[in-house]
Amino acid sequence: MNMSFSNNFIFSIKKQLKLGFLLSSGRNFSGKICVHHKGGGLKRCNILIDHYKRINSYGFVIKIFKSFFFSSLLGLIVFENGLSSIILLSENIKLRDIIFVGSILPSDRNMGNGYCLPIFHMNLFSQISNIELYPYKGSILSRAAGTGMIITNKLKENKVSLKLKSGWNLLISGLCIASSGIISNSLHKFYNFKKAGVIRSLGSRPVVRGVAMNPCDHPHGGGEGKKSPPAAARSPWGWLTKGTASNNKKYHIMKRKKLKIFRN
Repeated sequence: MNMSFSNNFIFSIKKQLKLGFLLSSGRNFSGKICVHHKGGGLKRCNILIDHYKRINSYGFVIKIFKSFFFSSLLGLIVFENGLSSIILLSENIKLRDIIFVGSILPSDRNMGNGYCLPIFHMNLFSQISNIELYPYKGSILSRAAGTGMIITNKLKENKVSLKLKSGWNLLISGLCIASSGIISNSLHKFYNFKKAGVIRSLGSRPVVRGVAMNPCDHPHGGGEGKKSPPAAARSPWGWLTKGTASNNKKYHIMKRKKLKIFRN
């Protein structure tokens, strides 16, 4: 596939695949703060990502770019049948690479890096990402930068067992579509924001210590100058925050076991 595209053509496609985004600033309908430490930020627009990936055609990567909403790199793909979409790219995908996106095996039956296929067609012990939990529902698993799962077993009735990074196993339908390879931009976790203004532009507001507040605002507030801490450290709503476990480990282990197997 030999294609060449002008910058105006690429810009027009990207513009069509963008949508306005309304910021809530952490407030409810009456303007009261209901989510603390959230608000402000730069004006944003949401990018329409193709999470369904059932085009059944080869595509040509004509643009690689970054977005506020996704830690991974995004790729603008133009397909042989004339369609175009933006998808989350796998690691080591470069400009002018050719990938297959669809729910059937490609004609040459190749399994290249970044190919989007049903999990049942992929090889055992291969790494996959951008995975659907249920067929035709859109991908929701392993979408963050550098994440992925490993195919550990293929069972009857089109069931596939996946191993997560946490060590848990997940049983889902083999008809779910996933991308081969891990998600791109795996060095995102080492990114240095460099100044507080970058965090503010992302929509985060400062966190104030409880001892610096008034008594009506926090259990630690009030008093003349600095004082000794209270008998037990508490949250703004009076909950114990130190010394006592805030969750029931046995309950969460049982809950994880119930969610371990998804029947489709």
